[in-house]
This record gives sequence, C-alpha cells and structure tokens, in this order.
Amino acid sequence: MTTGLCLLLIEFALTLLGVGRSTDHTDPFVGFSNQVPLFEPFTDEAGKSWLRTAENKLVWFNDQQFGAAKPANTKRIFCVGGSTTFGRPYDDTTSFCGWLREWLPHIDATTNWEVVNAGGVSYASYRVATVMQELTAYEPDVFIVYTGQNEFLERRTYADFFDQSEIQLWLSGWLAKTRTYGCIDSILRRQRDTKPNPNVSVLPAEVDERLNHTIGPSDYVRDDEWRRDVRLHFQFNLNRMIDIARASGAKILFVVPASNEKDCSPFKIEPEATDFQDGQSAFAKLDFARAKEAFQTALNLDICPLRAPDDFLDIVRNLPKADDVCVVDFDRQLREVCLAEQGHDLLGDEYFLDHVHPTIDVHRRLSLWIADAMRRSEWLSPAALGTKDIPSETLADVDALIQSRIDPRKQGVALRNLAKVMHWSGKFEVAEARARDAIAKLNGDAESQFILADCLRWTGRIDESVRVYQRAVNEFPGDLRGAQRFGQLLLELGQYETAQGLFSIAVIGWPETNPRHWSARYQLSLACIGLADFESARTELQRCHEHDPKNMDVTFALAESCAGVGDTDTAMKLYNRVLDAFPNDVETYVRLGYLQLNRMDPQAAAASFATALLLAPEHPQAQAGKRIASQLIATQSKSSPRT
Repeated sequence: MTTGLCLLLIEFALTLLGVGRSTDHTDPFVGFSNQVPLFEPFTDEAGKSWLRTAENKLVWFNDQQFGAAKPANTKRIFCVGGSTTFGRPYDDTTSFCGWLREWLPHIDATTNWEVVNAGGVSYASYRVATVMQELTAYEPDVFIVYTGQNEFLERRTYADFFDQSEIQLWLSGWLAKTRTYGCIDSILRRQRDTKPNPNVSVLPAEVDERLNHTIGPSDYVRDDEWRRDVRLHFQFNLNRMIDIARASGAKILFVVPASNEKDCSPFKIEPEATDFQDGQSAFAKLDFARAKEAFQTALNLDICPLRAPDDFLDIVRNLPKADDVCVVDFDRQLREVCLAEQGHDLLGDEYFLDHVHPTIDVHRRLSLWIADAMRRSEWLSPAALGTKDIPSETLADVDALIQSRIDPRKQGVALRNLAKVMHWSGKFEVAEARARDAIAKLNGDAESQFILADCLRWTGRIDESVRVYQRAVNEFPGDLRGAQRFGQLLLELGQYETAQGLFSIAVIGWPETNPRHWSARYQLSLACIGLADFESARTELQRCHEHDPKNMDVTFALAESCAGVGDTDTAMKLYNRVLDAFPNDVETYVRLGYLQLNRMDPQAAAASFATALLLAPEHPQAQAGKRIASQLIATQSKSSPRT
C-alpha cells in the first residue's frame, strides 16, 4: 500500500514537472544488429525535400517516396507487414496498398491521402514493429498492419521471460507506460545501449530465414514450447504496435491474415499425419464441414508453419477495440465471398497464387474492405462514400488505371521467381501452375520451362516431363543448368547416350571454377558407366577425385570404373575407403564381395556378404553372393589335401 502510494506521488510530481512517458517501444526479446533506416532523405531539382526507400532496402521493400514535410489537409497512411503488404509476388502496384491509394481520392475527396507501402518481404511482427517505430518520425495518421504469416521464419530464443505469471507480465507492461519508468529508463538507456543483454536474441539487420540454410523445411522440428513463446511474442508485438501508433498520435488498423488451406499441403508433417489427404477426400465427396476441419488441422499442425495458425488469427481478432484501433477480418470476409462464389468457404487456388499470397483481385477486394472499415470507424470525413456507393464508371477507371501500370514482363519474372520458391520447398503442384503462368507472360522463357519440366518429373508425369525438357533444350540450347537437369532425368531413365551428350555440353560450358562443372563431369562419368565405357568414365572420375578426394560418391564411382577396366586392386582399395567413411553402406559391401570372388578369395567375400546381409537381410545380390562364396569354400575344402 505504501509503495503504491509513493509511486502515485512520484507520478504526480513528474507530471507537474512535464516528464513524459517512455517513448522507447523496444522489444525485450530481440534486437537487431547494424540497423539501417528504411527511408533516406533526398532533395529534388526544384529544391524540395523528400524521403525515399533506401537503396540497400530495395531487396525487401518497394521503392516509395513522400514529402519530408506533410502538406496541409493531408493524411498519411503507412501500410506495414510482410510480403502480402509488399504485394508479392508482384509489387506495390497491385497490392492492397496500391489499390487503396487509388480508391481513397474517390471515396473521400475532401482530404489529400498519401498511402505509403512499407511492407517488407519475410518481415515478422517484431521487425514490423521496428519499422513502425521509425515511421513515427514522418507524421503518420494511420498505420495498416498485415502480419502473422512470417512469425516462424527466423531463429530466436526467449530465455525464461514467458515463465512469468500473467500478473507479472501485466504489471511489467503497466509499469512500462508510467512516467516513473520513463524517467528511470532515460537515465539507464545509455548503459543499456552499451551493455549487451544476454537474454535478448540479436538478429541480423535484415531477414535471415531458416529456410535459406536448408533444402526445403528440413531444419524445422516439432517444438511446442518454442511455438508457444512465438505466439506470446506475436501477441506482445501487436500490443506494442498499438502503443507505438498512439505515441505518435496515429490510428491503427489490423488485418486478420488469410491463407490457402484447400490447395496447399503442409510444408512438413509427421510421417503418419493424413489430415490434408483426409481433407481432399472429404472435399471430393462434397463433405465441406469435414474437409474444413481436416484442412485446418493440417495447417495448424504444420511443423514448418509458413501460414498463420488459427490461434494467431484469433490474437488479431481479439485485439482490444477502441476509437483508434480497428480490425478487418480478412479471413472471414474472404470466406464469405468464397461461399457465395464457390458454394463452400474453403480458401484455395481461386484466391491465392501460392500458400499465402492473394491474387490481384483479392488485393482489390481487401483494399475496399479496409476503406469501408476506416469509414465505419469515422476515420474518413463525414462526406466519405461507402465503397458500394462508388460509381461504376469510377470502379472501371480505377481498374483500368491499375491494369495500365502492370508490366507483363515484370509480372512474368515475378511468377517465375514464385515458381522457383515453390519448387524448392517441394510444392510442385503450385510451382507447376506458376511456371505455366510465367511461360505465358514471358512468351516462352527457358528457366520457367525447365521448372515446369522438373515439376512434371516429381509429380510422376515422366513422359510429359521429357517432352517439355526436350522442347526447352531445343529452344534454349545455351541453358546449361536446364540441360544438366534433363540429363539427370535421362540418366535415371537409362537413356545414357542422350544424357552423355547433354553432360558433355555442360562440362564444356561451365568453367572449372563453378561447382556445376564438377557435378556435370561426375554425371558424365555415370553416363559412361551406363554405356559400359569404363575407360572414359575412369578418366573423368580421376579428374573429379583429384578435385575433391573426400567426395565418397566420386570415390565409389571411380571404384566401379576401375573394376570395369579390370583394375581390381585399385577398385578394392577405393571400396574400402568408402567403407571407412560409411561402414554401413550395403552396396559397397556387395560390390567388394563380388570383386573378392573374382580374386578367388571366397572367405573374404563371404564376410563382406554376411555384413551386407546383417544390414539388409533381404538383399538379393548379397544372398546370391553368399551362396556362391559358401559353395566355393566347400569346394576348396574338399579339394584341399588331407593331412
């Protein structure tokens, strides 16, 4: 009681002295190294001062600019979030931000509206909040936030912060808003800035996705405790964004994210999980209620969650409503559209280009829903129109204007890039569709055709894949990467002669400084082995072995080629070298056993085959080799002289 009274007296005294609350809305869980401002100032030829997206940020952000001084009767909207805000796979032009920028002058003509797209590709809520903190210096009136899809992209730790009780967390948050805290914080800030906090994860200045370090989502494992902490961190950051907006005198609108649940399988699941397949089966039977339950379970149990789980959507929905805080439930509104148009409310390819990125038309719808929400919240002037009251000719004019700004080639490149990402992550059906779109936009395009061919290959349509590969190789003979990938497929199909020709071209085309040169040379040697040209194979493999003597695939193939030309001693030495590195390699034991049989050493061969059978009891070649070795041993025993 006494402590509380003292705190109230201190607060009152600091109020009289004009001491404000803390404006340092930092994140207690993560910090960033080498932070670079998103916007940098420049002066045009007329001497006017502007702010423009920093050049080194253009990999993640759209190129945007706005006046350093906000003009009179102007309201400035900053749209923040991840790649959906950015407009991925395209850009700001067709994003909901770009659409909103064109609608607002027609909806509320009494105000000059500025809409700035500050969405960053792969940005999670903690990075979005940091962007917002910078944007408070630029006289914002409204923040529009679309976040929640990228929360699991980066590694970070939370120490024991979330082990505090609800009361402790609430009290910490309340104290952080007091003037007393602000006063103490200002005194300690210099020390805090110079002394690293061991409990705070320091992330790089820009996004470093876990997926960048692996092939597909292999780095992700089920970790329910970390997932819980990520969820709590997300909730913390949304409330932090509200505080940031309020401290700058701005209003804030949150969008509940939506995802493709029907036509995008989980990125990583437990081996026994069948929820997505169950959903597909129920959908095919028109049992939409069961399908929805199964699809949502599959999404929520995704070990590599690149789509916002349901509980994250609920966090956005349940944010405290206020005059300066608004929520647009994009997920529910899009489901209502889907129900009206498709007869069910399961979101899929009709509305998304991949797992989370909406089509241009859906961006358009979202922009109108945002405008309506702003009007209902009385953030627009009293004379503002509802979106249903916009004249049809105005709707047509805005649609035509947006379409006129679309660069088909850029759009095609964007679709190709999306196809590459989906192909890399194993989403071959999605990658196939986007590759076909890119081919149509780009009037061919070598890389898109090779991506399409590879998608067909991995979805079991081998004959069609070969046809697409062959057409692409004929049209783009200089595309070495595509030729090499086609050669690999032909190698697996046993079409060694054609594969040999493709690999020979790749070996000549790639310089020896490029790792692809050596992979092509190795593949060429395998084609030669397939053609029983062991001498040529050995020549190629000796070069590869000299280049990388620790590569056991090369060592094994070199042993095969040596065996093929009759150099048994060298082959056996190489096989043993492979076994030193991989003592459980069944095929090497089998190959070594047969060489030992050729050397008329059945005892050694029997030992090799026995080891192979311990590792793979049903291996037919090992079983056959063991029988032959046993017969030879018995024959030798009978023919040996008695003592």
